[in-house]
Amino acid sequence: MRTLKVLTHKDERLATKLIREKKSSDYILFYHSEWDRWSLQALARAQAWAEEEGDEVCYVISSWELPHMFSAFGITSAPCVVEVSQGDVKVFLEYPKIYDFFTLTDQAPETQELPQ
Repeated sequence: MRTLKVLTHKDERLATKLIREKKSSDYILFYHSEWDRWSLQALARAQAWAEEEGDEVCYVISSWELPHMFSAFGITSAPCVVEVSQGDVKVFLEYPKIYDFFTLTDQAPETQELPQ
């Protein structure tokens, strides 16, 4: 099962450690705003994603709790997903890409046959 860890202002040291270790670690950061409906929908998708099989850890960062963490990767809007893998950083800013990132593998789109 995947892990979804919500970071608060009490976890500031962990957040700073994650940024320092981005060249040697694998993790996912999900930036969101508690007042944005798109962020709330993406957060619900992330929670469903976390219930799937896998060993990924996704750290959830709120714009209210840790606003300075948005500048670490140059994030200017929410929602946003940052995937870090051994120094390789991928940033997903567009909502469809965030939605696709958290899409459950068992919910692949159905294919329909076209009428002839």
